[in-house]
Amino acid sequence: MRTVSRRLASIIAALMAVAVSGGLLVGSASASGPGSVATSSYDDEIAAAEQSQADNQQSLDDLESQMEDTDAAIVEANRKLQELQDKLPGLQQQLDLAQERYDAAVLQQQIVADKLAAAQAQDQALTDQISKDEDRVGTIRQAIAAIARDSYIGNDITSLGVVLGAQSSDQFVADYAARDAAARVQSNALAEMEQITAVNRNRETRQTAVRQEIERLKLEADQLVTEAESAKQEAADKKAEVESALAEQQQLQSYLESQRQSFMDQQAQIEADQEAVRQELRDLLAKAAAEDAASSPTPIGIGVLNFPTKVPYITSSYGMRYHPVFHYWRLHAGTDFRAYCGTPIYAAASGKVLWAKYRSGFGNQVMLNHGTFNGDSLATSYNHLSKFAVSAGQYVLQGDLVGYAGSTGSVTACHLHFEVYVNGNTVDPMTILGPVP
Repeated sequence: MRTVSRRLASIIAALMAVAVSGGLLVGSASASGPGSVATSSYDDEIAAAEQSQADNQQSLDDLESQMEDTDAAIVEANRKLQELQDKLPGLQQQLDLAQERYDAAVLQQQIVADKLAAAQAQDQALTDQISKDEDRVGTIRQAIAAIARDSYIGNDITSLGVVLGAQSSDQFVADYAARDAAARVQSNALAEMEQITAVNRNRETRQTAVRQEIERLKLEADQLVTEAESAKQEAADKKAEVESALAEQQQLQSYLESQRQSFMDQQAQIEADQEAVRQELRDLLAKAAAEDAASSPTPIGIGVLNFPTKVPYITSSYGMRYHPVFHYWRLHAGTDFRAYCGTPIYAAASGKVLWAKYRSGFGNQVMLNHGTFNGDSLATSYNHLSKFAVSAGQYVLQGDLVGYAGSTGSVTACHLHFEVYVNGNTVDPMTILGPVP
């Protein structure tokens, strides 16, 4: 518990520092304006920080008081369980984000793979078309070469050759038609070849761009493989962390549940022992009251007792208390004061020391009998002391040292558990204690 207190105290101090610095900044920014605005803002920041610190400290004090009489191992297990329960939502969120990153990487991989496949298909289609057209160009070139070859070996089909070589008008017409057809074929072939060549040049330009895109997509695909593997590993690590935290949470819950019955049995024994102490006190007070005929005419009320510490700071009040681990209510029969180990503890009123010894649950306890007030007996006890400053039978005055604060008995940290008894029954000390010094 002290470790938790120190950790939260550090956080509170940091928050207060931020709040104070924020107040100073506000003050500086407002220096050119009305001074009262800057001062008011600064004072508000300080007051808010102090209130936040007080609230957090009270929460710590309440938790320590609620866990009083609890075994240290149970306290530590509960602390770890609370830390895990606070940590798990964040871990789950990190896992979800890691999984989303991995899913996004896989999706992007698929998109890039589809783009790459489409680009490669386009490249292949261009290659096939260029190859097909090149075959066509080859065929055209062969045809043109044949025409040229026929012309070269004497198969002259020029206009003059047709006129001079014709034997008849029919032959002339036929020869002229053949010459004209050959000329058109040659002209069309040349035009087609030029067109195919121009188209293929355009295809080759497009293919160069497509192949550059393919290389870029391959690089992106390689990068995405690395990113996806990293995301996959991160998701696996976060999943393992969440599963480990859940397993530890289950283990701690099982442990606390296994300790419940033994703890409840222990509490029943402690409460029985404490009740036996109070019954012993009742018997002694009844006997003392019978022997002492004198009685103060004043009723027992506020101001009869002084605070048992020089700087009283209440960490837990009298009343019903809820145990945060085992979830049950029980009476907290006194008032707890913050008192670090070794803090002097003083008699709340003059009286006789009935005993100064170790009592089950209470630890080292000093019990004082303050006599009777208007027929009602009054006693006080100072519990969990580290050592005594008085002994049984001794008479002490109000404000005398009776012992030093400690953590004996069923407690988790040094403090003073102060009980007040009227006619042997516990009452709220705040109904009898005087004003805070």
